[in-house]
Amino acid sequence: MKRQPAVISLIRWIIALTFIFSGFIKAVDPWGTAIKLGEYFSAFGMAWLSGIRYFIGILLPMIEMVLGLCLLFRIRERAAACWTFVLMTFFTLLSLILVIWNPVADCGCFGDFIKLSNGQTFIKNIILLALTTLLWRYTHKESYRQHDKYLGMEEWSMILLFSLFSAGIGCYSMRHLPIFDFLPYHRGVDISQQMPGDESETITTLIYKDRTTGKEHQFALTDTTWYDSLRWEYIDTHITERKKAQPETTLDFALFDSTGNRTAELLAERDLFIITLTDTEQSLPEVCRKRLEEVASYAAQNEYKIVCATPSTLPADGRIAFGAARIPAYNIDGTTLKTLIRAKNGLVLLHEGVLLDKWNCRDIPAFEDKYSARTPLEVVIEQDDRCQKSWALGVMITGVLLVGTAYSIYRKKRHLR
Repeated sequence: MKRQPAVISLIRWIIALTFIFSGFIKAVDPWGTAIKLGEYFSAFGMAWLSGIRYFIGILLPMIEMVLGLCLLFRIRERAAACWTFVLMTFFTLLSLILVIWNPVADCGCFGDFIKLSNGQTFIKNIILLALTTLLWRYTHKESYRQHDKYLGMEEWSMILLFSLFSAGIGCYSMRHLPIFDFLPYHRGVDISQQMPGDESETITTLIYKDRTTGKEHQFALTDTTWYDSLRWEYIDTHITERKKAQPETTLDFALFDSTGNRTAELLAERDLFIITLTDTEQSLPEVCRKRLEEVASYAAQNEYKIVCATPSTLPADGRIAFGAARIPAYNIDGTTLKTLIRAKNGLVLLHEGVLLDKWNCRDIPAFEDKYSARTPLEVVIEQDDRCQKSWALGVMITGVLLVGTAYSIYRKKRHLR
């Protein structure tokens, strides 16, 4: 393996890390990637492809990550550089179309982690296309030694490992929930504090004169100093309107029933379980229904508030049956529901307006069997600790395997020089 010039190495690293980052961000949220792909298909009159958007939502990030990892470790570098050039040519032409006709608001290049306008995306792609062109021309002109059989097997084994690792992230996130949640409704967000409120507030100021000095002073209503009538003499009251400071990000979270908006009332609950259903007319899988019935029973026994949120039409009596329990149902905007939880059916737990945790239907814990003597808050804390330890161990093992194998290939290539 011939040593590359410093400039080419730098270009290779930039392209590799960009592709790995872009692929990983989309892989951890395949639902979001599929939603964005659906927007593309609708905008370009290709709605017939919507049926495979979830498959493409896993495949596309996998291709990006594999190409990035191959460039990073210089595995099948010439082929990787060629395919990277092809992809960047396609993405650049696509972003040019977006700039001219604006059929989609943003490209979704980096998922919900970084939002880029169509103009910013086009500039980014022009820069990356120029870099990939330089890398492709360099690798195309370079003469490589013939790969021996064992080195080729190791390289293809690495590509297979990269593919399984990348696709595994997407498949896991699709069947459960995103490993890293970059959505506005992430764990720990205080929804009640992120809601848009009144734009202005009334400020009342009291004007009093100090009897000893004759000077006037201003007091807020909460300041009790002016209670001393022997010292202070009332002069006037000033009432002004001031624009409230709004939160940096506002959430369009709203739950409605036949009587109107019930959001404030529900967010004030100490512990609130929200069963999320995308379509109440479709029958639930047996395992999912059983787990939701267990949650409904657990909430009823422990007097926790539990409701159902769905964008579908509500039943006539405003309630949905889960086993022996009939729980109140509320309407929620479909887009808000997709942002709240990346699952067809699931469960969200709020504690005084703070989002404690959320689960895909297949991951709902057995509250009644294992946690009957604990509060929902204690359950979430215990699960988070266990989950963090498992993920840390899994990431360490995967990292060791990837680096170890890559280093083995690198050493063998050095002997071929």
